[in-house]
Amino acid sequence: MAEIFEYTDYRKYLKDTFAELKAANREFTYRYIAQELGLRSAGYLTQIIQGTSNLSKKLIQKIILFFELKKRESKYFELMVSYNQTESHDEKKNVYKKMIVFQKGKVQTLNPEEFEFYDHWYYSAIRAVLNYYPFDGDFEKLASMVIPRISISEARKAVAALEKMGFIFKNEDGSYSLTAKHITTGPAVDSVVINNVVLNTLDIAKDALYRFKKEERSFSALTLSVSDEGYQNIKNRIDDFRREIVEMVKADKNVGKVCQVNFQLFPLSVGGGGKE
Repeated sequence: MAEIFEYTDYRKYLKDTFAELKAANREFTYRYIAQELGLRSAGYLTQIIQGTSNLSKKLIQKIILFFELKKRESKYFELMVSYNQTESHDEKKNVYKKMIVFQKGKVQTLNPEEFEFYDHWYYSAIRAVLNYYPFDGDFEKLASMVIPRISISEARKAVAALEKMGFIFKNEDGSYSLTAKHITTGPAVDSVVINNVVLNTLDIAKDALYRFKKEERSFSALTLSVSDEGYQNIKNRIDDFRREIVEMVKADKNVGKVCQVNFQLFPLSVGGGGKE
């Protein structure tokens, strides 16, 4: 069966595992599996996989028995269900950290230290400052360069964490350099990590709205009526523009400032049929 520790989405795990069972034995249809799990119809199983219905605690245990999951696998499956079905971001973070422990040694994933990097907005800010500032151990000066200002202890904590994670290294003269000019979360990083980054930067964006003069910042908002196709086109253009900005920064010279760029696009209404 599919390696459970390679998944963070239990619905995807179920879909792939069911597909493997059916490939090995044609009798393993959704209808057959639903009967084995004591479900009234295969449709309910489909709804669970599609995300329109959730697993109950009772059904979780039935699936564990049906798949003959071992103790470690069973606990991980329960964590996956909790991670996917909870709507609380903080709860997702807590469950995800527990999942990482189970994944360790099984698949390549974020370790707890790397997860911490995305948990503190000022870590990435300090790393960006060190890209151009010849830091010589003056943590008070370093802390004062970040807006909104962080404490000396936070600056010290950030440098220590960045060095431990391998994002920076200490030169012979005591200064620090980046191990790589640019880093990315990559396509495999789970959504809870990305959500943490977005939530943290949204908080400092609200502060920036009032901290800086209008000519020093750029804030705008649009509320639009669009088709599904138009919505997707806007999303694609934003993605393209984000990549364009990254390339602009890579080619930038005489760097001497850190800035934050946020993009938001989300529905403000339930989708419906448009006019012909």
